[in-house]
Amino acid sequence: MTRSYQLLHALYFNYILTTWVLSLDASCIMQLVIKARDLNEVIEVFIIFATALAVLAKFLTIKMKNHLYRQWCEIIESSTFRPNNEREIQLFQQSERLARLVRNAYCVLSFIALNMLMFIVDDRGLPLSVYSPFDMNRKWGYLSTYGYQYITASICCYLNIAFDSLSASFLIHLKGQMDILCDRLKNFGKYSKCSDAHKITEELKNCIKYYEEILKVAHLIEDLISLPISIQIVCSVLVLVANFFGMAFLAEPGDYAYFFKVLIYQLCMLSQIYILCYFPNEVTDRSQTISRSLYSAKWFAWSQMNRKLTLLMMDRFDVPIRFKSINPTYSFNLAAFTSVFTTNRQQNNII
Repeated sequence: MTRSYQLLHALYFNYILTTWVLSLDASCIMQLVIKARDLNEVIEVFIIFATALAVLAKFLTIKMKNHLYRQWCEIIESSTFRPNNEREIQLFQQSERLARLVRNAYCVLSFIALNMLMFIVDDRGLPLSVYSPFDMNRKWGYLSTYGYQYITASICCYLNIAFDSLSASFLIHLKGQMDILCDRLKNFGKYSKCSDAHKITEELKNCIKYYEEILKVAHLIEDLISLPISIQIVCSVLVLVANFFGMAFLAEPGDYAYFFKVLIYQLCMLSQIYILCYFPNEVTDRSQTISRSLYSAKWFAWSQMNRKLTLLMMDRFDVPIRFKSINPTYSFNLAAFTSVFTTNRQQNNII
């Protein structure tokens, strides 16, 4: 990468950060201060503000940990993670198809939520309740504010799609690599044509090295997603609670369009949390089956040394892979999503 390219990249990053991302956060804060006595206005501003904070966390994480993304690409492109036979190629392709399916589905839902958010507006004629220095009674002031809001909302949407789908793809790929490892262990000797004890020992050692590389990738992914996803879950919970609170006051027939818009936005937020909790849970569940896959091999016909090595490997595989949040006692899994959903349902019942 040339020096001029690095400079242009830095200028582009600072332009997006200051002109669109930070300015949206500042506009939300100013609107909260100005409308502090209007509860409905505070709720509408808070929904946008929490989303903008999560986007800011993701944007800064991508910049500060850009070297880790490059490191991940270098590790994945190594020969260690390449499939060795027809069956492993099929497993690898399955993970690729799933990653594309999740990306496309999440992208469609996000675009629907974005367009409903921007084109279904209230009496003010503006989609977002944020501070604007322009006079809304003038055409140029209204168009300038609307254009600014549309661009900032679009940037937030695109960044969410990019980060969330990329994080999900990392986890899907990691789970696919564990599927390949389990297939190798379960069908030990079938594909590699092992015959003597020495070759079996070499194959077992290769599987150990493969597992260590998988652990290295898992720790790298945890470093990339731990902070931004933790902030995203907290902000999503606050947005969902605020949305439920705002929906409780909708009573007039003219509010039905706004209700449907908020409902789609709620579904988008829930799908966002679900994706970020489901695939770490899938990785954890799959890691717990690796030792059973090794046990399914025909190890009873091996030499005593290889059986001891197999026992040590099974003992090592018994430790599941978990992705922890910024709180080490809290992991990303379906139990976390269930607790989020239960919390929002309880808040809705109270309202």
